[in-house]
Amino acid sequence: MPRPTLMRTVLTTGAILFATASIAGCSAVSDLLDSGGAQRDEETNEVTEEGTDSVFEISVGDCLLEPDGEEVSDVTVVPCDEPHDYEFFHEFDLPEGEWPGNEAVWEQANAGCEAEFENFAGIAFQDSATLWYNNFTPTEGTWGDGDRLVQCLIYEASDEQGQEIVQVTGTLAGAAR
Repeated sequence: MPRPTLMRTVLTTGAILFATASIAGCSAVSDLLDSGGAQRDEETNEVTEEGTDSVFEISVGDCLLEPDGEEVSDVTVVPCDEPHDYEFFHEFDLPEGEWPGNEAVWEQANAGCEAEFENFAGIAFQDSATLWYNNFTPTEGTWGDGDRLVQCLIYEASDEQGQEIVQVTGTLAGAAR
């Protein structure tokens, strides 16, 4: 069974940045957004230096350190050739409509991530001895803002419940273990 789903929080920062842009101009906001984020290769978009990014800014293929708390808005992104806890392997949108509730979001997110697990890991989730998945999902608050994005994360664990995360170095693509 996968670990409990991590949920994104509603970010009031967007409203503050919008107001700042109106007052101070776009270049000031651009400078604010660029500070602290992961550095990326311009051609491949691969992370070259660790940084903190919004969950809305990470890309499939990014490697992450364990976030704090159940509701996550920012994550530490690291180059995949450095020790990390998670690798972002797939994303998809949930269907439009009214907020379906936490349980329905959880079920749809897990079904979507599990369906792509084998394509990425090279082994079916049920057959894997050490690989697990988790996901970032919309909250009721972000749903109201149009957020339908599910981000699937793969990780390795040392226990049979998938609770003891083991840091890995390199990608888990095709790991088949």
